[in-house]
Amino acid sequence: MADAELPTQIHDDARAAWYRFIDFFAPFRSQLFLYCRRLTGDVWDAEDLMQETLVHSFGVLGRVFNPIANPRGYLTRVATNLWIDAVRRRSAGERAVNWSERVRAQAEVDPGEVRDAASRLIETLSPQERAAFLLKEVFDMSLDEIAEMLVTSVGAVKTALHRGRKRLDQAKDLDTVSMSSVRRLSVSPALVDRFVERLNASDLPGLLDLMLDTATVEEVGNLLEVGRQQFQKKGSWLWHAVNVHPDMPPDLRPPKYINERTIFEGEPLLLGFMVLPDAKFLMAVARFEEVDGKIARIRSYNFNPEVLNEIAGKLGLVEGQVPYRFPMVAASA
Repeated sequence: MADAELPTQIHDDARAAWYRFIDFFAPFRSQLFLYCRRLTGDVWDAEDLMQETLVHSFGVLGRVFNPIANPRGYLTRVATNLWIDAVRRRSAGERAVNWSERVRAQAEVDPGEVRDAASRLIETLSPQERAAFLLKEVFDMSLDEIAEMLVTSVGAVKTALHRGRKRLDQAKDLDTVSMSSVRRLSVSPALVDRFVERLNASDLPGLLDLMLDTATVEEVGNLLEVGRQQFQKKGSWLWHAVNVHPDMPPDLRPPKYINERTIFEGEPLLLGFMVLPDAKFLMAVARFEEVDGKIARIRSYNFNPEVLNEIAGKLGLVEGQVPYRFPMVAASA
């Protein structure tokens, strides 16, 4: 028997509930991102961890029967557990090499961020100890709150904080390396150049020609399209990138972005700008993956203000004001 199609009402209800969830936690998002950023040591990994935290937290709500008295603590606990679980799944050798290289690169590309000493010194701490240090530094939580968050004792928290502060003083002389020596290119600059050229020319057939039939397009935290049947139809991410939401009310409809290619920490990125007569604002960033000369994946950061803020700051640009989600609930197809 063929699989039944997901009922439209379930789809609409889930999306509306998701938007309410996102809106409720919006005031807390920047602090959650900062916590994830210092846990992971990387802007992309931090956004991934934050998005995974939101999705997991939203999904778990249906199985939580007691009131959530501390919503901020709820998300922070989920982020901590997800990160600790991910670290535990890695081999010790891989963890040591990857974290050490990212820590050293972080010290060069973002030296002004430490008090984020965490991102430089805690390569030698266990995941639980690193989380304890950051919960104190980022959220200024009490020892009791941190112990509850990490399901450990106050004594263990005190030990973790003591070790972290001691190593902070020993981390000032870390050598640095360029992030470009750490991050592998996932797409050629030439392919991104072709994409940018065709996007600025509003050449939708040309853009589609650059895509694999099995490609995915993700607007991180807001949209996911898989396969040519989805991303070539009217209303898709590519279609809207060219046509700029023609059905939106005039006061909500943005101008068409002017796009450029840049190299950020060794990786070719697309930058989308809102260009006004006297100003130019970074409104979107897109990353690409390439297979056999075609685009296999696009990850677009249109509704990710913390990511845009960091990228803009490091490139000397000005970021625009963007929300955490599309500004209206779209009707089902």
